Amino acid sequence: MGTAGQNLPRHLLPCRLKGDALQLAKAWCFPAVKGCWGKWERNHPPHTNPWGKSSYGGGGGNRVLNPSPRGRTTSPSPSAARLGRIRPRRAEREPLRRRAKRFVSQARYVETLLVADASMVSFYGEDVENHILTLMSMAARIYKHPSLKNSINLVVVKVLVVDEAAAGPEVSDNGGLTLRNFCSWQQKFNPLSDRHPEHYDTAILLTRQDFCGHQSCDTLGVADIGTMCDRNKSCSVIEDEGLQAAYTLAHELGHVLSMPHDDSKTCERLFGPLGKHHMMAPLFIHLNKTQPWSPCSAMYLTEFLDGGHGDCLLDAPADPLALPAELPGRGPLYSLDQQCQQIFGKEFQHCPNTTEEDICAQLWCRTDSGEPLCHTKNGSLPWADGTPCKAGGLCWDGRCVPQDALKPQVMEGIGDRRAGARPFGFPKPLTPLLPSLGLFSYRHCDSPKPQHGGRYCEGQRAKYQSCHTDECPPDGKSFREQQCEKYNSYNFTDLEGNRLEWVPKYAGVSPRDRCKLFCRARGRSEFKVFEAKVIDGTLCGPETLSICVHGQCIKAGCDHVVGSSKKLDKCGVCGGNGSTCRKISGSLNRSKYGYNDIVTIPAGATNIDIKQRSHRGVRHDGNYLALRTLEGKYLLNGDFAISAMEQDILIKGTILKYSGSMTTLERLQSFRQLPEPLTVQLLTIASEVFPPKVKYTFFIPKDVPFSKQKGKEKKSANVIRPMLTSQWVLGDWSECSKTCGSGWQRRTVDCRDVEGQTSSTCDRALKPEDIKPCGDVPCPLWRLGPWSPCSQTCGEGVSRRSRVGGFADKIGIPLQKAWIGWPSPPCSSVGVLEPEERFIGCGFSLGDNSLIWLGAGTS
Repeated sequence: MGTAGQNLPRHLLPCRLKGDALQLAKAWCFPAVKGCWGKWERNHPPHTNPWGKSSYGGGGGNRVLNPSPRGRTTSPSPSAARLGRIRPRRAEREPLRRRAKRFVSQARYVETLLVADASMVSFYGEDVENHILTLMSMAARIYKHPSLKNSINLVVVKVLVVDEAAAGPEVSDNGGLTLRNFCSWQQKFNPLSDRHPEHYDTAILLTRQDFCGHQSCDTLGVADIGTMCDRNKSCSVIEDEGLQAAYTLAHELGHVLSMPHDDSKTCERLFGPLGKHHMMAPLFIHLNKTQPWSPCSAMYLTEFLDGGHGDCLLDAPADPLALPAELPGRGPLYSLDQQCQQIFGKEFQHCPNTTEEDICAQLWCRTDSGEPLCHTKNGSLPWADGTPCKAGGLCWDGRCVPQDALKPQVMEGIGDRRAGARPFGFPKPLTPLLPSLGLFSYRHCDSPKPQHGGRYCEGQRAKYQSCHTDECPPDGKSFREQQCEKYNSYNFTDLEGNRLEWVPKYAGVSPRDRCKLFCRARGRSEFKVFEAKVIDGTLCGPETLSICVHGQCIKAGCDHVVGSSKKLDKCGVCGGNGSTCRKISGSLNRSKYGYNDIVTIPAGATNIDIKQRSHRGVRHDGNYLALRTLEGKYLLNGDFAISAMEQDILIKGTILKYSGSMTTLERLQSFRQLPEPLTVQLLTIASEVFPPKVKYTFFIPKDVPFSKQKGKEKKSANVIRPMLTSQWVLGDWSECSKTCGSGWQRRTVDCRDVEGQTSSTCDRALKPEDIKPCGDVPCPLWRLGPWSPCSQTCGEGVSRRSRVGGFADKIGIPLQKAWIGWPSPPCSSVGVLEPEERFIGCGFSLGDNSLIWLGAGTS
């Protein structure tokens, strides 16, 4: 198969060290043209929802198998044990950038671990390192194409070569199990710190073993969708078939970066049929090198990065491994005979009677036994780029061209990254019906376009300008409420058949997900993510003035202008100085069994804060906050029923945040103006009454009369009294450690003095809890029935099987409107990827689970 390193320059020859490092020297240059921004466009991309409905969670997504036809088998034979590792590097990286700026194109570096297992060593021998780096080089060039509309740099920071199968990850005939085995195995080689020079963002296993075994499965790659930056799931497994594996590698890495197949419902709805010649086509036939990435792939990637899911890619590696820059067909490792052997098996060689039309366009191979029958694949299997053809020509994209035509043309005079940028176009309104929505302009990297792997434009690609900044009616429903209520018409029901009504969910939502449409069933803990993006102009949350734009939370002022620094004063006046209101404060330290009135808060009150501290820090001391309207309707803890969990109380578009009763500091807070009067009560239910410790503060306009209950207001009630002692300051609860079963939530609890500085004078006995249980709901399970007989005796048919969803103690009870169905595979495909549930918080929703089954014959 050739001599190790023969198609690498002398300074790139690998040094194989047993149990140590494979050393490669510095990278060498490839002429490139950097792209520059074009003019700002007047129109804007359509409002999209690329993530689908009812999808949520830490980056996990659909598991996708990507089959492609092949016709060879291998018999791996492990050789002597050796685990090669890329040399350790002493250089430190540049400071880590934690958060990406929104709607800004920034260079991303996908730091990669490449692993070659024993079957790769058995087939390629000493050429294995050169081969896998060549595959990565080909994939890296594909990711540099401007049709991706982002600056993505594939870099290799570590290579592991496993000679002995027992030392590597277990590769079974089940693609999903192989992926899980590899994901678990690779974690021990990844330093925890992203600043470490050998830390990687994703891991790739290359193997010659057939995933499904016995020539019965056509699977070439497997990966989880949208798992980049998740050290436990950011990995993929690639079956090697020579240079064709570079396209499988690029395809599976696209899934890790959140890209679906081009024939997905969202892609076809937004862009129409995209054909089969882009990188994310479900059945890859031939790559369109003028536009290898479809507009749908570019959109998904941009949404993924702008959403902050790819922030780990912002740090540039200090000293990445050099990737071969020469066209692979020009090296001794990829002669025509070797290309046939890598695809079909070692007993094959190139057919000598290739027609004029098939030169460079179609690779035909036959066995070395002299059999006259020649084989090919897909109907489109071009020779490797750079393969010699005719007189002095080289193959390029399936054509024989003169060598001079392959020399890249370097454009001079490109300096500043904004060079060639045209002025802003007049922006076009997004949606002229809602406050805070704006005028939107964007621009393309086309003046000039980057060429030959040149750097994609960096800088701002979209900008916004606010319009329609008038306030919404103060006594109406919030815009997020209206978006959730739309799904009441879908007639969702619980297990007992009761119809569910949907209201916004704020509590427990990660800051990164605030612009997704989380809706909770009224009066219940179940919730769904109905939309991946709320409508532009929706507030990010009840406690902030920032607004959502294209799924991102953008800073805005109280004047609803994007980028404004105007804030509400303590009186709720935008840009005010706090002189139009007065502070009301009071306390309650006596109560009797039942409901005890504390205070009636008038309409127009702002910055409400009611705290009930449990006796001696003991939870459930028998005292609980309650809330009711003047008409006597209870909004919280009425009828002696206590709400244990954190929740949001909706009152005509205003939110009161309740901490839940499972804490030593029970709390009610609201930052916006109260639309109607409310009475705060203390419910005392303990047989042995502990004295309550209730304190409250809020602000009301100076012209609004106020008196305490029963007219017993003290003169000091309206005096602003500074806090003279230290107190415990609470942070927000983290996300639950588990989405089902029993998990935990944590928060910071710090002692602060009146100046906000750390103090040690707080009463330790009254310290609120910093950890609490959560997610105490059963995990859902699938039960799948057997496959039915194939509907056809030859060709492609369909077989089906039943599936039932439920919980561990209720298998066999179908859940209404809660489960996503499984598609049936063609009968010509065997092998099943086990379903992987994705339970959404405490709700009854599953993320989309899908199997991709593809088949094609060998001609």
